[in-house]
Amino acid sequence: MERKKTKMKNKILYIIMAIIIIAGIVVGCTAKFKFSLAYDDSNRIEVYIGKDYTKADVESIAKEVFGTDDVLVQKIEFFNDSVAITVRESNDDQLNNLVTKINEKYETSLTKDDLTVVEIPHYRGRDLMANYVWPIAISAALIIVYEAIRFRKLGVVKVVAKLIIWPIVIEALYLSVLAIARIPISYYTLPLGIILAVLTLTVIAYKNEKRLIEYNRKKN
Repeated sequence: MERKKTKMKNKILYIIMAIIIIAGIVVGCTAKFKFSLAYDDSNRIEVYIGKDYTKADVESIAKEVFGTDDVLVQKIEFFNDSVAITVRESNDDQLNNLVTKINEKYETSLTKDDLTVVEIPHYRGRDLMANYVWPIAISAALIIVYEAIRFRKLGVVKVVAKLIIWPIVIEALYLSVLAIARIPISYYTLPLGIILAVLTLTVIAYKNEKRLIEYNRKKN
């Protein structure tokens, strides 16, 4: 009876996971993934202020001018007299307003022509993953070979199948949640995905170890 309940719970869990993954595929193909400002199409506005400034003040001005909190402010000179402001998009009115606000704050006489605006294209998902592909592939292959040998008594095919399928399922779930919840892909989301895959492999290894102990106990 208890085993039937467990099987039923597992079936429900698998159905929920399948629904989430399918929904994630639909959203990913239609609305695409959302990227953080650092990885998305953006405008980088470089300003030579000519005097010391505080990053917080420039950030406050930028947020007011562009009407969003999604602003990235970076110092671009060692002498702390130039700044780069990155936003998703900008227009002439906003640039003129930015210059006015900076002039008011720092008593400068900048014009829009003093700004350098650079259009930065977005990163592609495969470009972001490029640095991780080979380390992940090599590590995964070594883990699979080791565990296939270590737990061969449990059935090599079953062991290898779980090691391949479950990390893929978990990663698909993770990407689906990012797509559905519109969570931006950023500097942190990719390493988190790798951590989830490692945790999945760790859990599988732990369960296989318990099964192997039980198998050996029954044999003896």
